[in-house]
Amino acid sequence: MQIRLELRAGDALQKLIQSAGKSKRIWAISGSDPLLTGEAADSLRTHFRAQGIAERQVEVPDRSFDWKGWLAGAATASLFSDQRLMDLRLPTGKPGIEGSKAIQAWCADPPADVVLLVSLPRADKAMLSSSWFTALDQAGVVVLVPELYRSDLPNWMSQRLRAAGLTATPDAIAWLCDQCEGNLMAAHQEILKLALHQEQKDRPLDLDDLRALITDVARFSPFLFSEAVLAGDAGRAVRILRGLKSEAAPLPLILWSLAEDLRMLAKTQNLLAQGRSSDVALREARIPRAKERLVAARLRQAAPQKTWKALRQTAEVDTITKGLRNDDPWVALERLAIEFA
Repeated sequence: MQIRLELRAGDALQKLIQSAGKSKRIWAISGSDPLLTGEAADSLRTHFRAQGIAERQVEVPDRSFDWKGWLAGAATASLFSDQRLMDLRLPTGKPGIEGSKAIQAWCADPPADVVLLVSLPRADKAMLSSSWFTALDQAGVVVLVPELYRSDLPNWMSQRLRAAGLTATPDAIAWLCDQCEGNLMAAHQEILKLALHQEQKDRPLDLDDLRALITDVARFSPFLFSEAVLAGDAGRAVRILRGLKSEAAPLPLILWSLAEDLRMLAKTQNLLAQGRSSDVALREARIPRAKERLVAARLRQAAPQKTWKALRQTAEVDTITKGLRNDDPWVALERLAIEFA
């Protein structure tokens, strides 16, 4: 059973655990953000401890890992407790042939006194179609932890501040989002630091309070630039691009991501021009679920001519990166983002 975690509901995971925690003995956590996936796994471990499962065995398999021994050990009764938690961590999401067989064997006949918790990276197409992942899906609960997008960040920050006993003004929260975007672990640490230093918990934190204590710890994925361009947020797009440049991010990947998103937008606009409704156009253009909101919003703002112009500009930037034109590709991308917004 696959369940996509709703990050906007702070108690979504707790409700899921309470409803399925007693009946399900196999769990998997899959996601790309270490803070969100780590906290989800911690919540499950806490739940199992409350159920009396005190013994935990952590395994991080490498190429020499003995999968047959792991499976046999799980079937052997423990000398120390009646129940155990087997904490299996697969950072690459690739258990290999022997690992795949072992996981499928476990799911086919789970040990009665062992709970299995598998930590996985974000599930891509290859993982979703694998036989071992299908076995986990059918025998247990697979919690898919989605990425937290920029539009969801203010609400997430507000929840975190409240959990720490703090509140903040809207402009302070917006500034905090800018400083910590793309680095939720650092955001969590900064909020803990604020809770430690803020003596007057009943007074909302303002912008001056935050600026005095918080440093810029934002880290950007190459794909965030395209998201900001599609959203029409020129200021954020330029900030992300300059951050990527300072981190020596691969320009071809940034350009490819932007071009792909612009092509999807152009295809959707073309279908609208043919008389399709927005929902039908998004479906026929095969817009990924994660980008449906962005593309749908942009359909109401950007004319097809502007989209095609931006696509031509990506081609021009490509010629610059190949040395066929004398210009700065980073500056050219900034111009594209500003004009498209």
